[in-house]
Amino acid sequence: MTQSDPSPPPSKPSLGKVRIEVTPPKSGTCPAHNWVYLVLGVTGVMYAVYLADKETFTKVVTGMHMGGVSTAFKFVDDYSPFNEFLETDEELIEKLKKKSEEAKDDEVKAEPSKMEEVLSTARLAKFDGSEGSPGLYLAMLGVVYDVSKGKEYYGPGGGYSFFAGKDASRAFVSGQFDEEGLVSDVSGLTSADYMGLEEWASFYEKDYVRVGLVEGAFYESNGEVTQHWKDLQGWMEEARVERDKQDVEKQMFPPCNVEWTQAEGSRYWCTKKSGGVARDWVGVPRQLYYPARQPRCACVRDKGPPSTDPGARSNIGDLDSPHLKEYEGCHIKAWECRVKED
Repeated sequence: MTQSDPSPPPSKPSLGKVRIEVTPPKSGTCPAHNWVYLVLGVTGVMYAVYLADKETFTKVVTGMHMGGVSTAFKFVDDYSPFNEFLETDEELIEKLKKKSEEAKDDEVKAEPSKMEEVLSTARLAKFDGSEGSPGLYLAMLGVVYDVSKGKEYYGPGGGYSFFAGKDASRAFVSGQFDEEGLVSDVSGLTSADYMGLEEWASFYEKDYVRVGLVEGAFYESNGEVTQHWKDLQGWMEEARVERDKQDVEKQMFPPCNVEWTQAEGSRYWCTKKSGGVARDWVGVPRQLYYPARQPRCACVRDKGPPSTDPGARSNIGDLDSPHLKEYEGCHIKAWECRVKED
């Protein structure tokens, strides 16, 4: 029996080839993309022109009723952190200086008072609280206050009636209540006086109603500040610096306890709290001298290193200070000294 060759298995139908396109479409095939690129390109060119000459660019686009473009570019110019990388150090410093000066100018312009009424000195004089007067006002550093609730003090017959109807700022610290002293000029005062004026101004601002300004030493008729007002700000700042310096001095050299009798003269003594300064040492009395100031009694630490050099090996405290002088006839280690004036 002859064996026939096996026949091949039936073939399966071909599935064909699958082609996957991985190459991105050529640029320009999407109309939306083309418009985006065009807008970005035009914007970039316009911004470059703006940076080259901002003033001319702004005038041109404003004339074409496209002022919003300039406004948008200015916003980017002012607030974009990327833009700061493009600036030189000199440009950045100049911009910061300009912003600081603008802030100061705004602050000074804001001082006048948000459109407060400005009274003439003649009109203010009518508000003296007398019968038939329109009210009871006084001015402190150019600011007018209604002091009607204190009429027993500022009204006719009151102990401070001489302040009514005027700006007599100087007299608040000078104590000169005659015509020559009841003036608004505050030049040439001491640091303590300027601090006193600041306290008085704070008192009236807190306790009485502010009603306006008075034309004169501190404000013009339109409410703008005068040169005298600006000078006053400088004098007060110097006074604050001096006060802070004296506070440090007071901690280092606290004032002594003092008493005086006609029979025994002056007695100066030190304790762990004197002159309002509490501490953990007593000290010894000394005369404290500074240029252009009256000497005073100070309690001086006499043990440990000096306050100005805590690391020193000295054990005499601050007794080596060149501003100190011993009281005549008083033992150098005594905590109490008696001085009989001639």
